[in-house]
Amino acid sequence: MIFIGDYFALGLVIVLCMFFFDSKISLQYIPKTSKLYIACLFSTALTSVVDLITGQLMVMDGIPLWQNMLANTMYFIVNIITTSCMALYLFTRILEHTHERRCLKRACIGLAVLFTVYMGFVVSNLWNGCLFYFDETGAYCRGPLNAIGYYITIAQMALVIVCYFRNRKSASRPMRRVLIQTFPVIPVCIMIQRTYPEIMLNSFLFAVMNTVLFLTFQGQRQGVHSLTELNDRHRFVIETDYRINKSEPFQIFLINIKNFGSVNQKYGHLFGDEFLYQFAFSLEKLLPGSLSFHMNGTVFATILRYTYQNTAQEQCGILLDFLEKGIHCINHHVPIEYVVVQYISDGTETTAAEVYENMEHAAARAYDTKQRYIRCTTEVRQEMIRCRYLRERLQTVDRAHGFEVWFQPIQCQTTGKFCSMEALIRLREPDGTLVSPAEFIRLAEQTGQVSLITWFVLEEVCRFLKYSSKLNDVSVSINLPMPQLLEKGFVPRFMGIVDQAGIEHHRICIEFTERAILENFQQTMSVMEQLSNEGFQFYLDDFGSGYSNFNCLLQLPFQIIKLDTCLLKADKKGKRDYTMVRTLCKLFHDMNLTVVAEGAETMEEVKALSEQGVDRIQGYALARPMTEDKLLDFYQEHPLEEQ
Repeated sequence: MIFIGDYFALGLVIVLCMFFFDSKISLQYIPKTSKLYIACLFSTALTSVVDLITGQLMVMDGIPLWQNMLANTMYFIVNIITTSCMALYLFTRILEHTHERRCLKRACIGLAVLFTVYMGFVVSNLWNGCLFYFDETGAYCRGPLNAIGYYITIAQMALVIVCYFRNRKSASRPMRRVLIQTFPVIPVCIMIQRTYPEIMLNSFLFAVMNTVLFLTFQGQRQGVHSLTELNDRHRFVIETDYRINKSEPFQIFLINIKNFGSVNQKYGHLFGDEFLYQFAFSLEKLLPGSLSFHMNGTVFATILRYTYQNTAQEQCGILLDFLEKGIHCINHHVPIEYVVVQYISDGTETTAAEVYENMEHAAARAYDTKQRYIRCTTEVRQEMIRCRYLRERLQTVDRAHGFEVWFQPIQCQTTGKFCSMEALIRLREPDGTLVSPAEFIRLAEQTGQVSLITWFVLEEVCRFLKYSSKLNDVSVSINLPMPQLLEKGFVPRFMGIVDQAGIEHHRICIEFTERAILENFQQTMSVMEQLSNEGFQFYLDDFGSGYSNFNCLLQLPFQIIKLDTCLLKADKKGKRDYTMVRTLCKLFHDMNLTVVAEGAETMEEVKALSEQGVDRIQGYALARPMTEDKLLDFYQEHPLEEQ
């Protein structure tokens, strides 16, 4: 017999094992598909070894019959085990993106039936020699059913092909390539084996199959970032979940590089890629016993075993010192602007997703407070729970879920009467308490749910104006996020809500900030002109807090300017300086614009603002935000200005 195929297969399997286990992830947890591939590798190696042992025994003299029978029986058994492992691996790959599990169950049953039938022939062969036997001279002879193994293999191939075609819509393109590349080789090898019995091709065929599977699936180094070669986010989840399930104490450092965009702009994208690689290379070697991960973009993470608080703080200090020193890359020293989140497990976490969500929330908090380092404490985790709760509340914005529209009257200084008001959203808890708008509005902006609030406010305002005849011709302003103004179909939907309620267009005012305008100037001007031509009015909100670009005021159809409270600066003695307000009022009046000052908290401030030439004043000193019922009562005591 010629055993070169077995030697080649054994060597190839060893090489594949070296590549497969060359990983920066601990092997305590391995995905199901990888476990099956390992089974394919080891069963192939076992097939090669058994082939070699069986062949050597058959050419040696004086070997007892029972040893030859045992060795050849093992040869048949390990072959069916290897083909079954490969078929099961292919089944799993075909169905990995299919949520229907019945097909996999049926495929496994089919494999089990074929395996059982084959093992029945192997066991019966010990008595009837249906597969093989040894004659009086001790020579190996093929039995009448010796080829049954090939038929079983072909049947397994048929099961795989049927499974693929039944699930081809969800099967990946690499899976199709594997079938095209490997399955035609199998019948060719079977034909060669039957024609030239002295050539052993089983192990060779298995090794080729393993190589193709490795290059197609495992050879992509799934779970490893292609640029930095660190473990990726998927492996981070695996490692974290493993530690949580085993109740192992651990700590995580999440590092976000904030200035990577400026590095790219200054040095170029190739330099930026090298910068990230050098950073990852240094991070991986920084803390002994750590596992490092490239989560995405400029976000990295490091997992360590937690032992003592002092050790954890020492490790944190090493990491922060490393970040402060910056990275030396291609003859340049690049400083790092960063945010570091430290998470120490306390045994209450349930999943890696929960851990990462808490760290992301802590990182956002660090951004807001301009901190470089933040620890994910119990307080931060409670904030995260609160945010999750509010996000669920924001899924449905209506009265039934606690949302209300309140109104804050605005006073005209020439008549001393109230002439307009601003609509403000409020969220009431089931126990009657109110959630701060600053808390849930910001969250709605982050999650993209702020448009739901805007449409709710507009509908409520229109309903209120329609059925409240006592409000005369008073106008109401609503705050509008710029992304929503630029949405496709915004203008017809906005006008449709107002027209359906029968509200005159001039009674609905839209206000947004200057910063939002400048980011999308041309689109903003187009939409504003459409609405302005239909009679809607526009407020420029928080003037003075942004860029204060007067050119935009000249080009856009604003009617009213709301001055930001930051313009009312206090001197060392705590007195207000109204010079800027007085100057702006004169300028805006020359431009035929109405000036509104908001944030007046005392009557002294109201008087001072009025003296500077402000047309309208909004603030707690005159009227607080109130519900619809209280607003109507308020106007009973404070008559509206005649329009």
